[in-house]
Amino acid sequence: MRPSGLAAALRASLLVGSLAGLSPQAGALDVIAAQTLSRQSGCLHCHSVYQKKLGPAWKDVAARYHSAPDAGQKLTRHVTTGRKARFDDGHEENHPIVKTNDPKRIANLVDWILALPVAAPVDVAAARTLAGQSRCLKCHAEQVKKQGPAWKDVAAKYLGDVGAEDKLYKHVTTGRKAKFADGHEEAHPVVKTGNPDRINNLVNWILSLR
Repeated sequence: MRPSGLAAALRASLLVGSLAGLSPQAGALDVIAAQTLSRQSGCLHCHSVYQKKLGPAWKDVAARYHSAPDAGQKLTRHVTTGRKARFDDGHEENHPIVKTNDPKRIANLVDWILALPVAAPVDVAAARTLAGQSRCLKCHAEQVKKQGPAWKDVAAKYLGDVGAEDKLYKHVTTGRKAKFADGHEEAHPVVKTGNPDRINNLVNWILSLR
């Protein structure tokens, strides 16, 4: 399908409710599918949910578009037609095109990005399941300190850190040293999955708790 035809199909499929108030659609988003498509399309090279990389953080993209009545259409065109993207140093490049022609998958990605100002960008149930399977809850809880810090405090620690997602991803996947209150150190357990989209979802959930 040519970009113009794809954009037209997507405009027809975008849910108006997600662009107006977002609350009805936020619960229907397939978060893991959106993260998977963003990774498969190479989006994570330049973007992430919270941290600015070569391109803006998606939370900032969402904030920019939040009050625009045609936000979905604009963002859809941006990710499907190779429009010019301007970088901090002033140069421009054609924006990569998402690696699918499925209007529903693209609409889900667009709706997920646009939901970020008002909805946690996560599948909470999936994140909690992975945390349980990985025995994270032995040392951590969402709101209270156990052997390790509460995840709300981890999120607060990383607040404003442009490397937050990358650092936390490495922390839960590489067995890095964790320091405890009594001063001793242990290798941090590794999450029980090799699926990067499930891991990203867990990381984004922890960061959303702030």
